[in-house]
Amino acid sequence: AYVDPSLYDTDATEETANDYVQVKKTVDPESEVLTKLHRGEWAAYLETEGEYVKVRADSGKEGYIPKANAGTIVEVERREKATNLSQLSVVLDAGHGGIDTGAESPDGSVNEKTLTLKTAETVGKLLSDNGVHVTYTRTEDKLLALKDVTAAAQKENPDIFISFHYDNFDYANGMQGFTTYYYYNEGQKFGDTVSKALGQSLPLTNNEVRFGNYYVIRETYVPVSLLIELGYVNSDHDLAEITKADYPDKVAQGILAALKTYIQ
Repeated sequence: AYVDPSLYDTDATEETANDYVQVKKTVDPESEVLTKLHRGEWAAYLETEGEYVKVRADSGKEGYIPKANAGTIVEVERREKATNLSQLSVVLDAGHGGIDTGAESPDGSVNEKTLTLKTAETVGKLLSDNGVHVTYTRTEDKLLALKDVTAAAQKENPDIFISFHYDNFDYANGMQGFTTYYYYNEGQKFGDTVSKALGQSLPLTNNEVRFGNYYVIRETYVPVSLLIELGYVNSDHDLAEITKADYPDKVAQGILAALKTYIQ
């Protein structure tokens, strides 16, 4: 069940109570609130009772939300767990694109959209060469609406979705390193695997695995979904590394190593 995000202001800079739907213990409006779902989050549909829908949240808690908030109920064919690379289906997303350059280096000579596209292409080629079925949300310099990114990913019904990004801090040299983000619990374990593998292949600080409330991993119903920030473009140390010709290859080697561990 897809929690209807129509009332959610995606341009808001701060979260409000309106960003969430309460999951209640019973259909009684005054019932105890067990948990809450972010608008745009997916939950497992269990049954319909009157004007309410019973769902299981990602946390495992079960309760009721108004039917009006269950914008879409779909059947998702869960793929069998892959036992070799040739059985894996992976969607790679190059963040930003077109007029949306993403983060930029202090002098403006390096931008995120170019880095992410090169990274996705390089990772995808290595994975494909090793038998993985790879698709991309974009293969050229164009801007995709976030909803189009998630739609493209869900169309493939992949095992894994990975969105590549490069970071920017409030001021130059304030942060450095790469960070791996997940939204759904099922993605956390794979996030740990990816983080460790990249830590062995990348010449950057590993900022470890963190929960991230990002649209492309929240609103894509691929439980094993990650968003990876692969270094800070306004860090002198990181910029020197991420602009080297072989940096995307190092990312690719890390992702491939993580997938080999995943199928085991």
